[in-house]
Amino acid sequence: MPITVSELGVLLFVLFALFYWLRIFADLTAVIGLLGVVLIGTSGWIGRVLGDVATWVAHLAGTLTANVLGSAFEAALFIGLAVVFIHDLHPKHQSGRRTQQIGIGLGALIAAGVTGIPALSGVHAAIVSTAGNVISIL
Repeated sequence: MPITVSELGVLLFVLFALFYWLRIFADLTAVIGLLGVVLIGTSGWIGRVLGDVATWVAHLAGTLTANVLGSAFEAALFIGLAVVFIHDLHPKHQSGRRTQQIGIGLGALIAAGVTGIPALSGVHAAIVSTAGNVISIL
């Protein structure tokens, strides 16, 4: 019986939780956390909570940038998190729990569709499609 994409997302999320708790494989844990959350999407209790929190935080970022800078820039949150995530995953730097938590945040923003960048609207569907193709090949 083949595994489904949703089951793969749950498996990756469980592996994330295990590796996070054991404090091992920091780089891998950050990536599988991001992918697990994106594959779970906004289904289930955890997915709905992460999606609601991501939507609220993205709206808050837009409101703060509108009040401080005079123009709403909701993408500032996603761009800032992505820069720190990529910086920490660079071989010259060391990733840790911060990187893993940012991976979950980025995954939630992508799954909820509130990145603030229109070009990233198809990323969620592309990741799910790619996971489905990988599963069918295996």
